[in-house]
Amino acid sequence: TAEMIEEFMYLGSEKAYEVVVLNTNRISDSIENISPVPSGTFPPKLEGAEEKIVELAMKQARERYGDYLPQIVEDRMKRELDSIVRNGFSVMYLIASTLVQKSLSDGYLVGSRGSVGSSLVAYFTGITEVNPLKPHYICSSCKYSEFITDSSYDCGYDLPDKEFPVCGEKLGKDGYDIPFETFLGFEGDKEPDI
Repeated sequence: TAEMIEEFMYLGSEKAYEVVVLNTNRISDSIENISPVPSGTFPPKLEGAEEKIVELAMKQARERYGDYLPQIVEDRMKRELDSIVRNGFSVMYLIASTLVQKSLSDGYLVGSRGSVGSSLVAYFTGITEVNPLKPHYICSSCKYSEFITDSSYDCGYDLPDKEFPVCGEKLGKDGYDIPFETFLGFEGDKEPDI
C-alpha cells in the first residue's frame, strides 16, 4: 500500500490515498466473492457405474477363486466395494479399468504403480496386476486356494512349490499382503489417485 501511495503522490496525499485505498476497497466491496474453481470434487457421472464395477470385480473374483469365494476374499471384496460405492469412486475405477484394457488391446503395456496395488477391486478390474491378498496357493483348474495367514511369508511368490493332491496340479502362488487402507485410507474415503 505504501509503495502504491508513493506512486500516486503526484495527485497529492489526499487524492493518492483515495485512489489507492478508498477506491480499491469500494470496488472490492461491490464485487461478490467468487472462485474460478469451485471447492469439492467433481468426478464424472456414468449411469450404472456402481453396479458395473461390482459386477466386473465379482465376475473376475469368481473366475479366479471359484463360485464360492474363500472367506478372506469375500470379506475383502465386500469391504472394498462398500467403500468404493459409498464414497462415489466407482466411476473412477470403471474409467481406469476401461483405459487400461484399451491400452493393452492396442499393444501398449500398462502397469499401475503405488498404492493402487493395495486394492483387490483394482486387481480384479485389471487396473493393477498386484494381488494384495495374503500370500496363498491357488489351483487354476479346480480353484482350490490355501491362504497363509500366520505372517510366515510376506509374498506369495516366496512360498515353496506345492502340488494339490486332489487334482495333481502344481499350485500357483500369489498375494502380497497389502492392506486396502494403504490406498483409500482408514475410512476408505481418501480420493483414489488412479
